[in-house]
Amino acid sequence: MNLLGVDVSGACATFSRLCYFGSPWYSVIVQWYRQQRSDHYRYPSSDDDIQIVYESKNYIVVNKDDLVPIDAFDAPSQVNVTQQVKKWFEKRETEKFLKQEPSPTEQQIEQWRKILAQKIEDIRYCHRLDLGTSGCMCFARSTISSFLAYKAFIDKRVLKYYLALVHGHLHTPYPIFVDVPIGENASSYGRIMCTNDHPYCTYPKTAQSHVDVLEHGEYDGKPASKVLVRILTGKRHQIRLHMNYLGHPIIGDYLYTEPIDYKPHRIMLHARSLTIHTDQELIDALAKDTFLAQFDPKWKKTKTIFPVNRW
Repeated sequence: MNLLGVDVSGACATFSRLCYFGSPWYSVIVQWYRQQRSDHYRYPSSDDDIQIVYESKNYIVVNKDDLVPIDAFDAPSQVNVTQQVKKWFEKRETEKFLKQEPSPTEQQIEQWRKILAQKIEDIRYCHRLDLGTSGCMCFARSTISSFLAYKAFIDKRVLKYYLALVHGHLHTPYPIFVDVPIGENASSYGRIMCTNDHPYCTYPKTAQSHVDVLEHGEYDGKPASKVLVRILTGKRHQIRLHMNYLGHPIIGDYLYTEPIDYKPHRIMLHARSLTIHTDQELIDALAKDTFLAQFDPKWKKTKTIFPVNRW
């Protein structure tokens, strides 16, 4: 594979880690990944290119695209999700205001602009997703809503389900319960995590996941499985590490696969469903399944293992 005329296949591991730690190579790596993307996938080219899957007077849930950073701090020169949400909200509110009858006066417009600016400023994300992970991501529309969502996370009143394509065929008649603590890998630069069986694992904390096998198939001609994962705790890179612990790493995971799995155009991890029981309302959002042959022809299902209508 060529990047700016140079073959970088052998150096992908180094480049990927530089990208992950926010080095100057970040934009170069993202551009390289874009070049590898399937024509069936889309990368947001503007702030307007965003999918809203849930909206209320208190919260907005979007279907985040993979390889899109959460905010400008992660990548100042890239389109980011927070910017997309704020631009979408500003455009929608402006259109509603201008449709009013009779037309607003100059004084009313000036006053409305100040109110709108404050509403936009108040929008903030309630949780994070990895750069390569797509799917449901919640934003609060006020400080109070943000606090109540945070409280719901602390009180474990949140249900998060993820879809993933993993290497190999998982064979099990029952759901898999993974109870393996996760800590930081002291032998790696930056915040690379590891399970507690790693010799350099420091400060491991409880991490629990439920894994259901949905489908068997092939990805790019190799055995693969589609799994549904519910995380009971929210540790950094939890699903990626737990699937790797089971011997079935996520396809496209350039951090936790050996050798580095750099060929896929993305990490095959998608936040399918998000439910948050806040004191204000029940947030229940569902993002479309991106791991279908119509979106990525490299994935071919051969057998349904556990059919669930919602998924």
